[in-house]
Amino acid sequence: MERIKVGIIGLGQMGASLGFALKSKSAGNKYYIIGVSRKRETLKTALKTGAADKVSLSLQDVKGCGIVVICTPVDTIVPIYKQLSEIVDKSTIITDTGSVKHSIECRIEELRVKSENTKSVNSALSFVGSHPMAGNEKKGIFSADAQMFKGANVIITGKFTQKEKIIAKMWKDAGANIINMSAKKHDELAALTSHLTHCIAFSFNKVYKDAKRKDPEIDKITAGSFKSMVRVASSNADMWAPIFAANGENIIKRLDAFIKELNAFKKVLKNKAKVKKEILRTQL
Repeated sequence: MERIKVGIIGLGQMGASLGFALKSKSAGNKYYIIGVSRKRETLKTALKTGAADKVSLSLQDVKGCGIVVICTPVDTIVPIYKQLSEIVDKSTIITDTGSVKHSIECRIEELRVKSENTKSVNSALSFVGSHPMAGNEKKGIFSADAQMFKGANVIITGKFTQKEKIIAKMWKDAGANIINMSAKKHDELAALTSHLTHCIAFSFNKVYKDAKRKDPEIDKITAGSFKSMVRVASSNADMWAPIFAANGENIIKRLDAFIKELNAFKKVLKNKAKVKKEILRTQL
């Protein structure tokens, strides 16, 4: 059986994990992975560890792939898609792993319309938005894990046509569960479940660092809840800054709701009965 060629653009944690997962025995030896990165050392590691079958510094080498997955920061996805549209065949399906979906899909649709007006040969090139709800605060190929997507939800956006089903099958082979929803709804919900949590962690870490400068002994009284917060705060700024910028409107709505709740606690903190009531209200 001829293996499905998958090009993975970006071999950081997400891209390399996908490569490992698709090359694992549980995926049925159905995939041939071509990994693309700007860093030669990353490419060497990908070959050595088995994250890819072939590696390249050039996007040109994904020509002939049935699927291309863009696993780079969200502000680079559309420019890379544009480059790929001049390289790959019409039959290729391009997808991504970005944490923001609506603005990316709108910009890609604008490119498609423009291509149609100029009669570009790849104006019909398929794009399927996807977002695996997986990963951790570490970065780079050495943080990749073949089990990263096992049991994780992957959001597939858009109408569930044949092209979406092909991308869904790839993610299922990587171990994931598939959830289908609109890009707009994804961004509204992710603003709370993912983006706001990182905003809170980054802000908390700033407060902690300011306190530590005044009194280094603060580190002697840290425990589990503290470590959970600062763990998230060490997430990659190059990845998260574009996410915040792209989904800012939705995040601000969630931030406003969160600040309202913080202020509610602030007003009653000196009253045991009232603060207990506030705590119980949040748990119901």
